[in-house]
Amino acid sequence: MSDDPILEYFNRSPYRTLLEIEVTEAADGRAAGRLRFAEKHSSNRRRPIAQGGVAFSLADSVAGAAATALVGSPTPTIDFRIDYLAPATGDLVATADVVREGGETAVVDVTVAQVEGGRDGDASPETSLDPREAVAAGESVAVGRGVYKTSDLPADAPWDIDQGD
Repeated sequence: MSDDPILEYFNRSPYRTLLEIEVTEAADGRAAGRLRFAEKHSSNRRRPIAQGGVAFSLADSVAGAAATALVGSPTPTIDFRIDYLAPATGDLVATADVVREGGETAVVDVTVAQVEGGRDGDASPETSLDPREAVAAGESVAVGRGVYKTSDLPADAPWDIDQGD
C-alpha cells in the first residue's frame, strides 16, 4: 500500500478494486490514474468495447482524487458530466485538474485516453507510462467535468479518509 493517505483511500475502494482502477497521482489539485482493459469491462461479447460506465468510473475517480488532494479530505461528487469521443477498446488512462475551488465546491476537468498499442484488449506495456504522458500521446475517448463538495462534511458522513483503520 501507499504511504499517501489519499492514494490509499482511492485505491482501497471496493468498487475501484472491482473495476481495477488505480489512482497513481493525487497532489495539489491534480490527479492521474489508469485501468488495464479486460474482458469484464466490455459491453460486447464479440468485440472488446468498454461499457461507457467504465470510462465514467475512471474519470469520476480521478477527478475526485484531484479535488480530495486539493482540500485534504473526501469530496463527494455533486455532479458529473461526460462526453464520449470514441469507443474505448484498450487500456485507459485519465488525468484531472481542479479548475476552480470556491470554498464549498471544486470544479474538475478530466480527460480519458486510450493508450496506443492497447487496442482490442492487448496487454499494453505503455499503460505503465506516467498517465499524463500517456494522455498526451494517446487517443482521447472521453472528457468530463465534475463538481465536488469541498466544504466540511458532517460528522456522520459515510466518507472517511482513513476508512476506519
